[in-house]
Amino acid sequence: MRRFCSIPRGRRAAPAASPYGHQPLPPPEWIEPYTDLADPSPYTSASAAPPTPSPWLPRVVSLVLRAPPATLAADLRAFCKTFLLRLSPAFVAAALRSPQLLTHPLPSLHFFRSLPNGADLAAHPQDLLNCYVSLLHSFAHSREATPDAADHARQLVAELRARGDAVLMHLTPPSSASLIRSLAALGLADELLWAWSAMRLAGVEPSRVTYNCLLDGLANAGLLDTAINVFDAMSTEDRVRPDVVSYNILIKGYCRAGRAQDAMARLAHMREQAELSPDKVTYLTLMQLHYSEGTFSQCIRLFQEMEEMGMGKDIPQHAYVLVIGALCKEGKPFEGLAVFERMLKSGYPAKAAMYTALIDTMGKFGRENEAMLLFERMKASGLELDAITYGVIVNCLCRFGKLDEAILCFRNCVEKGIAVNAIFYTSLIDGFGKAGMVDQAQELFEEMKVKGFVPDSYCYNVLIDGLAKAGRLDDACALYKRMEDDGCDQTVYTYTIIIDGLFKKHKNEEAIKFWNTMIDKGITPTAAAFRTFANGLCLSGKFSRACRILDELAPMGVIPETAHEDMINVLCKAGRFKQACKLADGIVQKGREIPGRVRTMMITALRKAGNTDLAVKLVHSKIGIGYVRSGSIKRRVKFQTLFV
Repeated sequence: MRRFCSIPRGRRAAPAASPYGHQPLPPPEWIEPYTDLADPSPYTSASAAPPTPSPWLPRVVSLVLRAPPATLAADLRAFCKTFLLRLSPAFVAAALRSPQLLTHPLPSLHFFRSLPNGADLAAHPQDLLNCYVSLLHSFAHSREATPDAADHARQLVAELRARGDAVLMHLTPPSSASLIRSLAALGLADELLWAWSAMRLAGVEPSRVTYNCLLDGLANAGLLDTAINVFDAMSTEDRVRPDVVSYNILIKGYCRAGRAQDAMARLAHMREQAELSPDKVTYLTLMQLHYSEGTFSQCIRLFQEMEEMGMGKDIPQHAYVLVIGALCKEGKPFEGLAVFERMLKSGYPAKAAMYTALIDTMGKFGRENEAMLLFERMKASGLELDAITYGVIVNCLCRFGKLDEAILCFRNCVEKGIAVNAIFYTSLIDGFGKAGMVDQAQELFEEMKVKGFVPDSYCYNVLIDGLAKAGRLDDACALYKRMEDDGCDQTVYTYTIIIDGLFKKHKNEEAIKFWNTMIDKGITPTAAAFRTFANGLCLSGKFSRACRILDELAPMGVIPETAHEDMINVLCKAGRFKQACKLADGIVQKGREIPGRVRTMMITALRKAGNTDLAVKLVHSKIGIGYVRSGSIKRRVKFQTLFV
C-alpha cells in the first residue's frame, strides 16, 4: 500500500538542530497525490466521490508553471531536498492530468523530462502510461496555441511504443479512449492506427465513442477509404452500430474529398437503412458542401428540409447565412429576404454579410428602392459597414445610373479611412463606361494605377468595352496592347469585345485576325464569343465561313446549341432575307440541322423581323421539308424559292 504524507502546507520537514549535537536527517518521504488510499486515476477506475488532493499537489504544479525550463530540474531537486520529499509515480501522473497543467503542454513536458530520479516511473508502468496519455491529451487540446504540437506528440508516441508490451498491456478503456481522441485531434494518422492496434492487443473492446474518434481522425487525415472500412466494421456489430455522429463524420469526410454524390447517398442510407434522423450538423455540413460547389438549389432544398422537420430554433445561424447567400446567387432576393426575416424572428442577430448579399442581388435585378431601403436598415441596426458593403453600394449606384452619388460615396469612404480597393474603381469605371462617359472612366483607371492598385483582366475589359461601344476602337485596341505589355492576361471576353467593335466598324479582316490570334493563344472561345464572331461574318456575307468555323469548334468542346438560329436571326433582323435563305439551304444541304428545325428557325426569324407575309408564305409552302422531281431525281425544295 502506498504511503502518503500529511505535512501541512508551508511546514518544513527538516527538524531543528538538537542542543546535544546534530542529528542525522530522516530519509525523504514518498508523497501521494491524494489523501485517500484508493487509487483515483480516471484512466483505471471511477470513484464515487472525488478524492481529497494532497496539499503538495498545487505547490508542485505552481512550481512547474513558474519555473523556467532551463532551471526546472534543479528547482524540483531543491524543492524535494528542502522538504525531504520524493514524488511518487502516482503523484507525477496526477500532477500531469491536473486542470492547471493540462492547458500548458510545454511546461508539463518539461516537468516530465526533469523529474528527480526518485520518481522511478519505469517501475510503475500504469503510472508511466497515464503520464503519456495526459501529455498527449494536453498537446491535443492546445494544438492551435502550441507550436510543433504534432511533432512533440509524435516523439511521445515513439517513446511509448519503445516501452513495449510492459507498458501497453496496462491500457484500459478510459486510457485507450483518451489516447485515440488525442491522436485523432492531432491528425496523426499512423500513430492513431498504431494506438488502435495496441488497444485491441491489450484486449480492450472499443466503445462507439472510441470508434467515432477513430473515424474522425481518419477522415481528418484524408484516409477516407480506411474510415469507410471502419464504418462498415461498426455496422456489423450491434453493440457499436453507427449512430448519427458516425454518419456525420463520414459525411464530413466525403464533403472534404469533394464527393458530393457519395455524401448525399450516405444521407439517404442514414434515413432509409439505419432509420436515423439527420441532425443540424448533418444538414449544415451538406449545405456548406453544396454552397461551396455552387449547387445552390441543393443547398436551398436541404434548408427547406430542416424547416419541414420542425427544427426551428435548432437551425444554426450559419445555415441561414448559407441559404440566404444561395437564394441570392440563384437570383431569388425576395425569397432570401423572407428567410432573413424568419431568422430575425428566431432570435438570431442580423449579420453584415446577409445585408450585403441581399443589397447586391437587389441591385443586380434593378430593384433600387429595395436595395437602398436595406442599406438604410443596415446602417440603423448599428452594424459596422466595411469595405465590402460600401463596394456593393457603389456598384449598385453605378447600376442605377447614379454616378454622382457613387463618386460621392466613394470619396466619403476614402475620407473615413475605409480601405477602398480595386473593386471600387472597377465598378466606377464600368458605370461611367456604360453611360458613355469614357473620358471619366479613363481618368479613374489612371487614378487607380497611381494609387497603387493593379487592374485585373475584368477592369481592363470593362474599360475596353466602354471605349468600343463609344466607337473609339483605336483607343480600345491601344488598351488591349497595354494590357498585354502590363502582363495582364487577355481573356475570351477581351477578344469578344474588340471583335464585335471591329465588325460594327466594318473592319472585317481585322476582326478575323483577332479571332485567329485568340485561337493561336490557346484561348477557348465561348458560345457568346462565337455568336459575336458568326453574326459579324454573316452580316459581311461570309456565312459559309461561319459554318466552317462552327464545325472546327466541335473538337474543342465548344458546341453552341443555337448557333444556326442566331445566324439566321441576325440576317433577318438586318433585312437580309435572301442571304438568310441561302444560309438555311446550306445548313440543310450539309446536314447540320434537321430540316424541320431550320424551317421553324426561319419562320420565327421572319416574324421577329416584322416580315409576316414571308413567314405566312413559308408556313403554307413545302420549302425545306417538301420535294420536287426532275425525272428520277428528287430534290428538297430550297428556301431560296421563297423569293421566286
